[in-house]
Amino acid sequence: MTHTRPSGTNWSGNHRYGATETLLPTDLAELAAAISAAESIRVQATRHTFNDIGDTDGSLLSLERLPTRITLDGDRVRVEGLVTFAQLAPVLEAEGRALHNLGSLPHISVVGATATGTHGSGSANGNLSSAVTALEIMDADGQAHRIDSEHAWFPAAVVGLGAFGVVTAVELRTVPTYTVTAQAFTGVAWDDIVADPKRLFASARSVSVFTTWGDPAHDLVWIKETDADAEPDYVTALGGRPVGDDLHLGRIRTVGNTTERGTPGPWHTRLPHFRAEALPSDGDEIQSEYFVPLDAAADALAAVRAVASVIDPVLLVTELRTVAADDLWLSPAYRRDVLAIHFTWRNDNAGVAAVLPTIEAALAPFQPRPHWGKAFTMPGETIRATLPHADDFVAAARAADPRGVFRNDYLRRTLAL
Repeated sequence: MTHTRPSGTNWSGNHRYGATETLLPTDLAELAAAISAAESIRVQATRHTFNDIGDTDGSLLSLERLPTRITLDGDRVRVEGLVTFAQLAPVLEAEGRALHNLGSLPHISVVGATATGTHGSGSANGNLSSAVTALEIMDADGQAHRIDSEHAWFPAAVVGLGAFGVVTAVELRTVPTYTVTAQAFTGVAWDDIVADPKRLFASARSVSVFTTWGDPAHDLVWIKETDADAEPDYVTALGGRPVGDDLHLGRIRTVGNTTERGTPGPWHTRLPHFRAEALPSDGDEIQSEYFVPLDAAADALAAVRAVASVIDPVLLVTELRTVAADDLWLSPAYRRDVLAIHFTWRNDNAGVAAVLPTIEAALAPFQPRPHWGKAFTMPGETIRATLPHADDFVAAARAADPRGVFRNDYLRRTLAL
């Protein structure tokens, strides 16, 4: 018999799941039985989302008790179950392999991150989903399917938002291991940041800018560089001064949880902002993020800065990053290099909901795409208008799940699915 537990809340507590229970299968047979008996079901992964994408009025399902297996074969790695990037990375490193990119925190699951287009940073780096070469999915009848790059559903199912079924395994492309040195700088003027955003964000393998929009003394540029970077000294040439041990990301309470800076180390110990063994970020927060074309970065940043006084009361920090284009239909970086404008908010649902329309209106001329797992208020038709294959995605998802077992209010609201 499949055990259950209360569904509880998401990671930061700003969303309480409407489902009354979460099912905990211990093997694929129990998983198949749970799915095939359900009228409505969604997967609860590591719960690092800030909206109802993973909720349902039926039952939630977690893979946390299923076996977790990591199998490396040449340049591909198969990840089964609820494996996090923190668990995967050391296994790859031990075999001399790596991922091309990592998110700002490694605590998230491979399955959940790739399903929502979660990304990491770097003008030449695609998001985490762009490393996917195949998925293994269990459909609403409990049948298993492999969807690889030759499958017609592949560009829809990789960033699939849980609409195609339960992803039981992901296959990723790996690269040879590499060394990264991270350093954070203050002293770079805002005018220099926006004067040539493309050059700044391409100056190292990964570049993040942290700002509160009105306090330039605390603006921070965090770079993660390798020996192959084109302009490793670009930030210092702009007046950047290395930060010492006391690192502050805007108003976030970092409390010694960030990754090491100033010395070289393996990719997985330097690319994330936060250490795997520590609570990431602030914890007591809400997050939003919007992706705009990199070509429009300077104008988009000016538009947000013009409304900074409106958002300031609930803002902890904004992070700016870049992501390379890909061909995944619902990816925020579909067919365009993007600037990601990320907001970490105080954990105030009403306050955040009140300011999001102001940001979305400011960014509207640039056809922003929201992060699927974070807080936004953009109407579904506005989002779909930025995604050329939105209708194709809906058709593929309906073919994969004709009974609608994996659909929920979120998918109906955002994609008319």
